[in-house]
Amino acid sequence: MKRNRVFILAIVFACLVPLALRADGPDGKAPDEATKLAVKLTEEGAAVFDTMSAKAMADFYTEDAEIALVTRGDDGLKVQTFKGKAEIEKEYGEIFKKPETIKSRNHVEYAKFLAPDVLVIAGTFDVNTLKPDSPKIPFYQVRMRTGDKWLMTSLRIFFVPQK
Repeated sequence: MKRNRVFILAIVFACLVPLALRADGPDGKAPDEATKLAVKLTEEGAAVFDTMSAKAMADFYTEDAEIALVTRGDDGLKVQTFKGKAEIEKEYGEIFKKPETIKSRNHVEYAKFLAPDVLVIAGTFDVNTLKPDSPKIPFYQVRMRTGDKWLMTSLRIFFVPQK
């Protein structure tokens, strides 16, 4: 009887441990290398965002990077573009003008290598998890490996609340 219990526990353990080690991907599969890297990069980005340092945020971009902010206006969608690292740093400076305690978080929903040195990431950015009404903003970014860094060449942010 005691052997049966030990045997059953061993089987349960053998079945549950691999499940616990797997990530909670939407398809139930463990994340691939692109997803693992995307999660790491976006976690680093959120941590730096929380410091509210425009310079540190701009350091995640290539010199000729572009941010496209898509918003909803009265007459449809409108796109505001920020080009180049200096303009991007200036815009982050505007965002961080009113400092507050924040804890942001990115949720990676899709990641894929287009080439060994090009990674696309899609997900949602929660601006401040400390506030229940914090906006959840969809994003799409393209990163390129430059030396040992994965810098953004483009970021498209969608701030289009429901009507």
